[in-house]
Amino acid sequence: MTMANPNPETGQPRNDKSERYFLISQRLLKYAQEQLERGDTIQASEKAYRAVFHAAKGYGELRGWNHFNHYRVGLIYDQLSDEESDLTLTSDFGIIESLHNNLLEYELPTNRVRGGLDVARRLVERLDDLRDTRPNPMPSSSLNREQRRRLSLLMQPPSREQVPAEELPSLDDLPE
Repeated sequence: MTMANPNPETGQPRNDKSERYFLISQRLLKYAQEQLERGDTIQASEKAYRAVFHAAKGYGELRGWNHFNHYRVGLIYDQLSDEESDLTLTSDFGIIESLHNNLLEYELPTNRVRGGLDVARRLVERLDDLRDTRPNPMPSSSLNREQRRRLSLLMQPPSREQVPAEELPSLDDLPE
C-alpha cells in the first residue's frame, strides 16, 4: 500500500483518511494474528472483524460513500459484490460477522477463528486491490429496486460528522 496510488475515480492522490483506515486495518490483522497465537480467540476474532470494517471504511471514503455505521459497511460489501460480480465478497463478510459475534458469545473454536482470520486477510487485500482499479459501477438503467436503495443510502451524507482523519484510532498500541 503506497500513498502515491491515485483515486481510481478521479485520478487524484488518495486522501489521508482512506490511507489511514487501510493502515489501521493492516495493523489490526497483525494484532489479530498475535492474539490467536497467544490463544486469545476472543480478541483475535474482534481484531479481525475490525480490520475488515476499517478496510470497508477506507474504500468507502475513497468512493465518497457514507460508511458511518455497521449497516452501511455491510452495504459497501453488498455493492462491491454486485459491481464485481463476486458473491464471495458478501459471503466472506458474513463469516467476518460471525467473528464479531464471537466477542459476545465466546463459542467459536480456534480453527474457525483461524479460518476467519484468513478470510479477513483476503477481504482486506481485495479491497486494497480494488482501490487501485476503476470501479465497475452498474448502469442506472439496469439497477433493481434494492440496488437503487443501497446506492441511495451509500450516497447520503452522514447524519452526523464522520471522524476527521486525525481523530481516527491511535496506531501506537498496535504492532508495526
